[in-house]
Amino acid sequence: MNNMENAIITKKDDNTIKVVRTMPVHFEFTPEYLKQQREAILKQKAEQIAQRDQEIADIDAYLAECEKLGVVEKVVEPVEEPIEEPIEEIKA
Repeated sequence: MNNMENAIITKKDDNTIKVVRTMPVHFEFTPEYLKQQREAILKQKAEQIAQRDQEIADIDAYLAECEKLGVVEKVVEPVEEPIEEPIEEIKA
């Protein structure tokens, strides 16, 4: 098979070409495999959700401790940018 048969070649710039090759892809699955994959993904999803729930609970506990200890957010004062006056045109 010629490697150029399934290739689209275009000029990107004066020094570069772009080559896009399409290759046939084939997949075969059994119902058993697909069911196992689905179960594995659902298990991972549940574990990740549980981990995120724990992280949220930890953050809530830290925020409660901040409140208990009187730790507050920094107040950020808005910085006003100086307004530049427009330059007047000098007429000769």
